[in-house]
Amino acid sequence: MRIYRFQIRIIQIAVFLSVIIMAVALVNVWQAGLETQPVANNPVQTPPGNESSEGENPATGDSEPEEEPLTNSRIVCLGDSFTVGYPGKVEDSWPAYVAQALEIEVLNAGRTYQNAEDLLARFDADVLAKDPGRVVIFAGVGDALRGKSLEEFQKNVIAMVEKAQANHIKPILALTLPFPGTEELYKAYREWQEAYAAENKITVLDFKTVLFDSEDKILERYSDDGKYPNKEGYKAMGEYASMVLK
Repeated sequence: MRIYRFQIRIIQIAVFLSVIIMAVALVNVWQAGLETQPVANNPVQTPPGNESSEGENPATGDSEPEEEPLTNSRIVCLGDSFTVGYPGKVEDSWPAYVAQALEIEVLNAGRTYQNAEDLLARFDADVLAKDPGRVVIFAGVGDALRGKSLEEFQKNVIAMVEKAQANHIKPILALTLPFPGTEELYKAYREWQEAYAAENKITVLDFKTVLFDSEDKILERYSDDGKYPNKEGYKAMGEYASMVLK
């Protein structure tokens, strides 16, 4: 009888210990759960399977276009008098300086008295036929001198940009420069070019920062007539363009 009572006592003790062990285990689990709860100020975690892929906008989920690699290092500079190097020599133009500084092929497709419509008309022959990796589109002064509306200027520039992109050529916009008597159209062209280039992630060349003062007057050391760059002016343009295009 005593043995039986002893066995009962042992069983009771064992059950009591088991209950204690289980209680301790439950407390530990509960505390661990509290420690792993996210804090309200922590960044929102991305659910598994919804991670953004590389190049994707996490806010909208839209994929951002990757910049297409250059097909080659050749550059065509399409423009007017400010590209051809007027009134100086072509060999002293800013495209010639870029070619020398970067040691690449740079084709000067500038002509005097040209506007954006003229550049578009010869785009196939002077750009596409040369198969460049990049094209600099430099228009605006000729358009302003002829009184071309902003809408017409926009139409022709956009057409050239789209032609370049459709043929895997990277377009670069050279912003319109100040010129005496064109102030209103110059400002309208330039404001649109800056917004268009930013929206479409197009590289720009802003020669105004090199050649002009804060009042849109060409610096005396860079011009002999107050309108067009001289040899030193074109060299300064070339040095600037080389830094942007390298």
